[in-house]
Amino acid sequence: MHNAGHTACPDCKGTRFVEDRSAGDIVCSNCGLVVEAHIIDERSEWRTFSDKDKEGADPNRVGGPTNPLLEGGGLSTIIGKGRDGDNSYMLNRLHTRSNNPDRGLISAFKKMGEICEMMQLSSSVVKDSACEMYKLAAESGKLKGRGVMAICAACLYMACRQNNVPRSFKEITAVMPAEVSKKDIGRCFQELMRFLKESASTKPDAGNILAQKAPVMRHPADFMKRFTAELRLDFQTQKTCQAMALAAKPKDESQASKLLPWDSRSPLSVAAAILYAATCIKAKERVSMQDIVMVTNVAQVTIKAVYKELYSHMEMLLPPGVAYAEAMAKLPVPEGFPKLPLVHRQQMQQQQQQAAHQQQHQQQQQQQ
Repeated sequence: MHNAGHTACPDCKGTRFVEDRSAGDIVCSNCGLVVEAHIIDERSEWRTFSDKDKEGADPNRVGGPTNPLLEGGGLSTIIGKGRDGDNSYMLNRLHTRSNNPDRGLISAFKKMGEICEMMQLSSSVVKDSACEMYKLAAESGKLKGRGVMAICAACLYMACRQNNVPRSFKEITAVMPAEVSKKDIGRCFQELMRFLKESASTKPDAGNILAQKAPVMRHPADFMKRFTAELRLDFQTQKTCQAMALAAKPKDESQASKLLPWDSRSPLSVAAAILYAATCIKAKERVSMQDIVMVTNVAQVTIKAVYKELYSHMEMLLPPGVAYAEAMAKLPVPEGFPKLPLVHRQQMQQQQQQAAHQQQHQQQQQQQ
């Protein structure tokens, strides 16, 4: 008898309950009221009676989930493994070698799952999309001769781009073994894109991958949520980073009035430089450059170069709630830029505010 998570019976207010395991019910021992019905038994579904049963393989009587990408849904006859030298052990080895047409796909899907775990990709949609691409490429033979890990990395990179999961090419190559080079992954990605475009008209699956979820270019703002969380920044700093990233590269191309010095930079490099500037302005605890390098995987030289380009346009990047003079006083001055006194910065800020008020007043007069 136990309380089974209930404080009192709703009928007699009793506090003692009995679990009927055969029916899956929780019954009040005082009045017989069924308090909870059809509960799920979370205990193991097997029982062990002797030491011999413990020596066997997996005691579960159920298999894994079905996989529509495998022949027959991945459901096939499996011979259990016995001890080394037993007949069942030898039969299992022979059966695995000769009677499993999807042996290569199963191995690749397993490696795909390991890469997702190393990259902390919790979304199963990304893994499923990558496995679907791998199967299409394997059946076509277009990537024959390429390494399995390189193809898996290329499929995962494309799946991340399709499902709007911000993962850079550097992050994917960083978790790969040393024998898998960046060039191999890049070539596999280009060949995969070429194959999907060529087979879009003949294969519905390939057409759906390109038409329904076309790969999109990453934006600096897409990386901010993850980077700020890893650096444990406060909410105000996160908002500042997001606003500066959107100001640096508007997602609506119609809002981009002119070319900017950092337009040729990668979104990841721009995000790292904005993160450095925003933490200097708003962060309660100072974040070092080395911390940003570790989180973003962008070289320190690149961050400084992009920051130098952003520094000269800081006025347009700062959100409305951040004072320009106060922010410029906190920001490190890059090499080649003169450091103005604070009095001059305040005068510049007043002139800018007056010009903005005059422009607003003129617009109101024109509307009247």
